[in-house]
Amino acid sequence: MGLKPVGGLPPHSFRGEGGAIGAGLAVMAGTAKDQVKLPTGAGVRAVGVSANKTSAADEPVGVLPLGEIVAIAGGTIARGDPVQVGGTNGRMTAAAPALGVNADIVGFALEAAAADGDEFLLLVSPGRIQGS
Repeated sequence: MGLKPVGGLPPHSFRGEGGAIGAGLAVMAGTAKDQVKLPTGAGVRAVGVSANKTSAADEPVGVLPLGEIVAIAGGTIARGDPVQVGGTNGRMTAAAPALGVNADIVGFALEAAAADGDEFLLLVSPGRIQGS
């Protein structure tokens, strides 16, 4: 299954690192400058969202760094929520940092997601927010 970008910049082409990467998942910078990989944990900084799936390491993966794409939720997300990397599977969760704590975000939910594994429309806009 390939989840296509809806609008924004065209996906950049990278090589997947470490194995299969599904479509609609947050990815982070890999070891080499032309590689991306699944996140090493929750809350890490993402470079974008995968636009296609791969089945093995070194296969090409398109990464949307900015724009709209269908993404995969790691839990309940409300429309308008800032969204962060939810864990090592690349799914995304609502970002809700504590007062004064910074959080790296992947972007903002343009649609709600009711449960883990749901597809939702995401505005990819990596950045950092602070809890208030």
